[in-house]
Amino acid sequence: MKKKSLLLTGIAALMLAACEKEPDMGQLDADLVVYTDHDNGADFNQYATYYLPDSILEAGEVRASYWTDENAQALISVVENQMNRLGYTRITDPSLKNKADIGVQLSYLAQTNTVISSGYWNGWWDPFYWGGYWGGWYYPYPVTYSYDTQALILEMADLTGREDENQRSIPVIWYASASGFQFGNNRVNMQLLTDGINQAFNQSAYLGTDK
Repeated sequence: MKKKSLLLTGIAALMLAACEKEPDMGQLDADLVVYTDHDNGADFNQYATYYLPDSILEAGEVRASYWTDENAQALISVVENQMNRLGYTRITDPSLKNKADIGVQLSYLAQTNTVISSGYWNGWWDPFYWGGYWGGWYYPYPVTYSYDTQALILEMADLTGREDENQRSIPVIWYASASGFQFGNNRVNMQLLTDGINQAFNQSAYLGTDK
């Protein structure tokens, strides 16, 4: 994966998630679909410390906000536990964040997707069933349905080159997204997001200070 700039607002990451290929809808009621990628040139063994904010960037219709309640803290703790397990040390003091080797950012997006279809459709029904060949059928009225989705984005940025005057942007060296259906049950959503975070780290065997 080529290095890319980390936008402080995180909106680009959320747009990227929205542009990813749609997952199999039949799989979304069981787990979130987890996608990870990384900079092949990054040596994750060279990093020792990381800074992880105590809030999650949350995209809104007008402007971004920050998710800071106990649920947000629970997800941040999952990321912290995974990073610590890999041998990295978290810097918790915001005034010392410029001392960190890695910056970890979490972003969250929840949205409602609406589908409206009408007109001719050669679908899966057998037109011969109705007697003769009808050449498919059409809806003389619009058919509308909607579903809620959510996506959690994790980005890991290399901060070690911040003193390089020739470096104009911060490279993202690891990217992960967990996306799928959002349920009306908050406990279910939290479990899905937690499982998604853990899966993202589990399928990224190259992370760690002992690689």
